Amino acid sequence: MMREWVTRENVELRGAGLDESPHCYKRLPDVLAEHQPTIRVLHTLRPLGVAMAGANEFDPYKD
Repeated sequence: MMREWVTRENVELRGAGLDESPHCYKRLPDVLAEHQPTIRVLHTLRPLGVAMAGANEFDPYKD
């Protein structure tokens, strides 16, 4: 499932695995819509990239 999504969305995966699935997170527009009476959205940013440690890298914050 992840490999197909990465290909379809034109995501370039460097130095990391496919273990962090975006499918397990809620969509930001849906979350913001639920809070619409109490917030005012001024800007919505789109990430340019995500850096993750490779499987063989020491990560002191990893569970």
